[in-house]
Amino acid sequence: MFAYLQYFFNPRHLFSLRPDALQPSAIKSLLAISILFIVVGLIFQFGLKAKDGLTGKGYKKVAILFNTIGALTLVYLFFGWQGVILLGSRFWLLVLALVFIIWLVVVVRYFVKEMPKKKAEITAKKQKAKYIP
Repeated sequence: MFAYLQYFFNPRHLFSLRPDALQPSAIKSLLAISILFIVVGLIFQFGLKAKDGLTGKGYKKVAILFNTIGALTLVYLFFGWQGVILLGSRFWLLVLALVFIIWLVVVVRYFVKEMPKKKAEITAKKQKAKYIP
């Protein structure tokens, strides 16, 4: 398996516009990863209950991220399995991974920076509204 991973991530193979068909181990791995992403997205979408609106908005962002990346991985898997010349190229996996990392950074930034700031603003407004008749 490690020999196939070394071959799979070889730059000559990775950036080829006419790659070989995906091997069964790669198909199984990509299918497992995409199903895992979709399940995590569905858990965040339907399984977790948010305490407030801001946390719910964050959970929705996470759900959209994982569902989208999982669905795009399935689309890539189909094109790679069928051997479509450009859309089955391996560099799309790099593009997909890069999009996932950037999008994940944006979502984490929302949870770490923006959400506490908005919660503090809401608390301050409640404190002010408490004294206004």
